[in-house]
Amino acid sequence: MRESLARYGMFIISLTAFLLCHPVMAAAPVAVPDVRLSSLSLLPYTEIFVEKNDSMTTSLEELVAADQSGHSFFTWFEDHNFSFGYTPKVHWFRWTLQPNANTEGEWWLQISPTFLDSVDLYIPQANGEHRHLRMGDHVRPANRPMLARHFLAPLDLSSDSGGTYYLRVQTSSTLTLGLTLWDPQAYAYTLTFENMLYGLLFGLILAAMVVSLISGLWMRKTFYFAITAFLFFNGMMHFCINGYDQIFYDQNGNWPDRILACGIFASGAAGVSMSMVFIQPRNFFPRFSVMMWGIAIFSALGAVVSLLGAPLPSVAAIGGIVVLVSVLTLTLIMLKHRFVPSLLMLLLFGPGIVTLSFQMARNFSLLPMNFWTTHVWAFMTILQVPYIALVVMLHLRAQEKAFLSEQQKAKLHRELFSMVAHELRTPLAVVGSAITNIQLQTQDSHPELAPRFQRTHLGLARINALIDNALAEDRLLNRDMPLQLQTVSLKRMIEQVEDLRPVEAPHHLHLDFPEEDIYLDVDPQWFGHALINLLDNAIKYSPGGGLIVIQAECQPQHCQIQVIDHGIGIPEGETDRIFDKFYRTDNALKMEGTNGMGLGLFIVHTVVSRHNGQLQYRANPAGGAIFTIILPRKNGV
Repeated sequence: MRESLARYGMFIISLTAFLLCHPVMAAAPVAVPDVRLSSLSLLPYTEIFVEKNDSMTTSLEELVAADQSGHSFFTWFEDHNFSFGYTPKVHWFRWTLQPNANTEGEWWLQISPTFLDSVDLYIPQANGEHRHLRMGDHVRPANRPMLARHFLAPLDLSSDSGGTYYLRVQTSSTLTLGLTLWDPQAYAYTLTFENMLYGLLFGLILAAMVVSLISGLWMRKTFYFAITAFLFFNGMMHFCINGYDQIFYDQNGNWPDRILACGIFASGAAGVSMSMVFIQPRNFFPRFSVMMWGIAIFSALGAVVSLLGAPLPSVAAIGGIVVLVSVLTLTLIMLKHRFVPSLLMLLLFGPGIVTLSFQMARNFSLLPMNFWTTHVWAFMTILQVPYIALVVMLHLRAQEKAFLSEQQKAKLHRELFSMVAHELRTPLAVVGSAITNIQLQTQDSHPELAPRFQRTHLGLARINALIDNALAEDRLLNRDMPLQLQTVSLKRMIEQVEDLRPVEAPHHLHLDFPEEDIYLDVDPQWFGHALINLLDNAIKYSPGGGLIVIQAECQPQHCQIQVIDHGIGIPEGETDRIFDKFYRTDNALKMEGTNGMGLGLFIVHTVVSRHNGQLQYRANPAGGAIFTIILPRKNGV
């Protein structure tokens, strides 16, 4: 009796140990399609096997042999978890279809997502073999079973009388598998809706890009160009993730991976740049600003590296998360300092955070993979893009109001200055007339006063010249005032200039003109004013006197006038600014008796530009300056 109990106990222990070492695995149910249903998800019927050894690849024959021997490599999970994150490992999937009377006709198998690198489908045949179909974004659409952006395989279940299907998948991107068996007509309806959805998305992105780009070209502000770049690369991501880009590649290779990774990196760089330019946190958080610009630079480098042939999808995804979290942190800490811009950016990037959360939840199987979780990003972007356009329009309106306000202020200043200048002319004319009368009455009795009278007249002339330049600048900036073009003799114009601005010792004027007179189509008043300014500068900034040369020559296409002096010249580091308004060089500021407003060369440059000409400067090798006016022979102003 005791021996029997001992044997029974040993049997129970051995059986328990065997069951613990060899657990009974639940088998996957058989999928039974039904034409009364428009689609069937195969994930609940699918088993999985992951190759552990990257250097050795398992063949289909080995898997089939193992299945037939009862030692299958595949495992079925009741939770249907088919999200594997970023993994380079080869994944095998297996399911069994059992057609019946309600399964007649052709069905289409859709394998998602569209950015899987390599997809090999093995369809069972009546003779026991498997027909091989190859897909994936590294395979040209023309070489796939069906020419579509999705990975589609036609299954004729009336002839393929059931059996076990095998699927081999390998990708460098995130692997969240979707397997759906479609009725072709139902798939066509769904595809039409998807294309309408993304057509709306791309249309909104394009419209917002046009608005922001035109605003940037008009206002010349970095913010609008950053928004344009953000919209472009964001749209490029959606374009690539949904497989629309694949039809454009002659040889796919890894170009889809390159473009997608480039879009993710570049979108991050543009998003950070847009936030930094709009919120402007540098004065409040300088170190954080440096870090944000570092993230933007890193993202831009990642985009370049990806485009050159080294896509890093996992790094791009992590970088995208870092960008969103960083921008969110920036907007939150800046709410206290710049509330309105920070709130606008928070509302802009908030949906991105929500979308990212949905995507991560789906990738970790916390949410099912269906139409809504697959396209939630697109729906969120459709809501986001009009908001971006609204932000652009609000920002543009604010800048327009500020611009109009500044214009109004500038107009009032010009009107005030013009009124003061005109009011000054009357007393100056009275003073000049009185001095002339006194000079005439005393020239015989007090000849020693002649130099003083001359200096007084020069001072009055200088004041009048300053007023003329100030009023000329105001009128020249008014583009509504047309030039009064006339055909004039250049020699005659130079003679008039010399009368208005005589050249006296110790300066000497030399005219170097061709024998045949030169005729120009110019506004004589304005062009003469420009020549007077050049001649006045040559005299004023040649304190030691010397030769001043005016040269003129004509070519078939243009005429060239040069004013050459031997004065102080222009310092090498300041030549780029000499035509700026109110700018005077350092050596000019140090000269005594040459007070000016810095308008002379600005006016000359403006007059020449209004005549469709060019004003150039170069240093005189003998010392001094050479200013060259180049005018087209046929002026179109």
